[in-house]
Amino acid sequence: MLPLYLNMKSNPLQKANLCTRLFWWLNPLFKIGHKQKLEKDRYPVLPKDRSQHLGEELEGYWDQEVLRTQRDSQEPSLMKAIVKCYGKSYLIW
Repeated sequence: MLPLYLNMKSNPLQKANLCTRLFWWLNPLFKIGHKQKLEKDRYPVLPKDRSQHLGEELEGYWDQEVLRTQRDSQEPSLMKAIVKCYGKSYLIW
């Protein structure tokens, strides 16, 4: 079975410059959504935002957390792994 995102139009955020990345790349989608219910008008998820990629990235930080806590004889913290993995991107916004 082919993934659904292959049949969709390309995500304009892939080609957007810094100024456009703020919100202007969503304007065409907002116009369509204002006129009708959004159904097949969604953009596909960017490769860097797919759950498989994000899960693998978090797994790497979790493995580091487990190794760190084994040395210190502590319990590993999932919250610490999440903050190390995604904290910088949320801090910027």
